[in-house]
Formats: sequence, structure tokens, C-alpha cells
Amino acid sequence: MKFSPETFPMIEGHEPVASDSIAANCDAVYVGGADGVWIVVHEDYASDTTKLTLTVNEGTTSALAIAGASPISALFGGWSNITAQTSDAITALTAAASHELDGVAIGNHCLWWFYIPAAILTDGYDWIQADFSGGDSSNLANVLYILDGARYKSASPPTAVA
Repeated sequence: MKFSPETFPMIEGHEPVASDSIAANCDAVYVGGADGVWIVVHEDYASDTTKLTLTVNEGTTSALAIAGASPISALFGGWSNITAQTSDAITALTAAASHELDGVAIGNHCLWWFYIPAAILTDGYDWIQADFSGGDSSNLANVLYILDGARYKSASPPTAVA
């Protein structure tokens, strides 16, 4: 099996919460033993007052990534589906160092997928953290990390959270 929790560990970065509360509160994840990491963001888009903006921080430790002193400056792309409750149509996003998550239409469930290749991280920086600004108290958002091709030499992969 090529896609399994052993080779693509899934880690909750943040449980569902008001999207204006998700800012600076996501867990960091260790990507040192992986090819990269998917960051999946789901937002129940009830208000269009203040959009979420994603920045990805890196660090040599979980605490340093969460502190946010070293945002990734390399460009990374992604995809969006801003009508996920009724459609599986996705749109490619232009590569950027940060992304504004714009649901466009109130009442939609929106999904965004971002891929961070380990190769774009600064040498020695093996931790990343999805950081957000903006958001609305009436929107709910959550974050899921999926490690890409994690390589471990044991029956039980080690934890990737601090």
C-alpha cells in the first residue's frame, strides 16, 4: 500500500475553532524524516469580513517554529476548492511565500491544500508551523498536516509532534 498512515502520517495541526482564533495557535510538525508536508486547511466560511492569511514558519525546534521568527521565504503553491460541500473542482494557486485564503462566497465549505517540500527549508530547520493572521469569529477552521513519504525504520513510527 503506497498511501497509508505509516508512509503519510496525518497530524492534527489545530482542531476546529473560530478562524480568528487559529492565528499563531497551530502545532508545529517535524518534517526531518519526510520528503515534505501537506498542509490541509478546512474553513466553514460563514463571514467574509477578514480573510485568513497563511504563512509557514520554520525552526530548528518546535518552539522556534511556533515563535514565528523564521517564516519560509521560498515560494510554495497549492490548490483550493471553495465549494467543497457541493463540488470536487479544484483550482491551482499561484506559488507565493504566503497565501490569502479567500472563500469568495459566504456559506461555503472551503478546502485548501499546500505542499511544502523539505528541500525549500533552511538547512537544519526540520520543524514547520502553519501560522495564520486574520479570520472571522463566525467561521470555523482546522488544520491537518500530512507528512509525505515519511521514512522510519521501526514498526511504530515515532511521533512528529512535540
